[in-house]
Amino acid sequence: MLRLLLFSIILLTSSCAWLTDLTSLREVDEEIKPRELESFKKEIELNRLWSTKIGKGAGGQVGRLTPKIFSSRIFAASPDGTIKALMVSDGREVWKVNATEFYQDADRANAFGKDVDVITGGLGLGEGLVVLGTAAGEILALSQEDGELVWRAKTSSEVLSPPQIRGDLAVAHSIDGNVSAYNAINGDRKWTYSSMLPPLSLRGTATPLLTSQYVVAAFANGRLAILNRESGLAGFDQAIGISKGRNDLDRLVDIDGNMVLLGQRLYFVGYQSRLVAMNLNTLRVDWSKDVSSIVGLSEGFGNVYAGHADGVISAYDAITGKIAWEVDALTNRNITVPVASSSYLLIGDFQGYLHVIAQSDGRFVGRRKVDRSGLNGGVVSDGARVYVIGNNSNLSAYEIR
Repeated sequence: MLRLLLFSIILLTSSCAWLTDLTSLREVDEEIKPRELESFKKEIELNRLWSTKIGKGAGGQVGRLTPKIFSSRIFAASPDGTIKALMVSDGREVWKVNATEFYQDADRANAFGKDVDVITGGLGLGEGLVVLGTAAGEILALSQEDGELVWRAKTSSEVLSPPQIRGDLAVAHSIDGNVSAYNAINGDRKWTYSSMLPPLSLRGTATPLLTSQYVVAAFANGRLAILNRESGLAGFDQAIGISKGRNDLDRLVDIDGNMVLLGQRLYFVGYQSRLVAMNLNTLRVDWSKDVSSIVGLSEGFGNVYAGHADGVISAYDAITGKIAWEVDALTNRNITVPVASSSYLLIGDFQGYLHVIAQSDGRFVGRRKVDRSGLNGGVVSDGARVYVIGNNSNLSAYEIR
């Protein structure tokens, strides 16, 4: 009855509705409580090296604005539109801009409402550019060198995942189910591929994957498409997530979050769906597992790691799909996608804890509270250090010792 009540409220609000994440369900269901953290034998320390404010934090539910690293710089954004380039060594600011600076006064008022996030699509890096999606339904491409605007392009609607860029192509997935490709040099649109939206979906989109030959896109209706880079025509478009249930909430099979490409094998996962390993040469499924996830996947140590929607973390052998280990100590803690760093996995949660577990067997080896406002954005690593941005938009660098 609780789920049906929430579902009815959503449908009254919009004919095509979104859930921000599963936290909305947890807040109204007192039986779903975050698991209390358990003590363990600490084996490592997370030593903070530096911390800096990026912009104004969003509080409450925010997009997963994960920072990105290239060479000696780290690039980060905050929901209020601030974008910064910093030195990874000490956090020193190289340049700073705000996305609203690239709009005239009249355009700015029309593009961004009061108390609405400016940046919604996170950051993508490539070809000397920083690309990001805005609430105005546009892609901005900035110079990595100095933050100057290189080009600006219109999308069909709001972009909620990081735009991607490789070679001469930039690609963005908008929340209306369209994947659009742009000329990376001047922002001219080359093609758009559309997928039909279901009546209800999670508020977010899967991050597209770009290779030298094709674009891989996954959609809220549980379909996966492999598109030609030049034309946008689909060489493959098939339903991978199978809808089940009596109402739209139960039939939700949205594919969100990170996909993983290892050689010619693609790994992806959806909510109330499956984790699928697909051979892109044969377009056949090598193996699959029943998994529900909203944050997606990562890889390391020959495993594919899944952060389940209920907070369970599983490691699957990347070749066979055999489960290597599984931990449930973070159940219902609204976790971020697990990220490999050295021999460890790092996971954030809604209370702002950064958890460190061993890739070998899933045991907890370290933990530190890094943001009282919580962690929604994923962790990034350059091997020696890890970087995390909290919901209050503080970016911090840590060293595992």
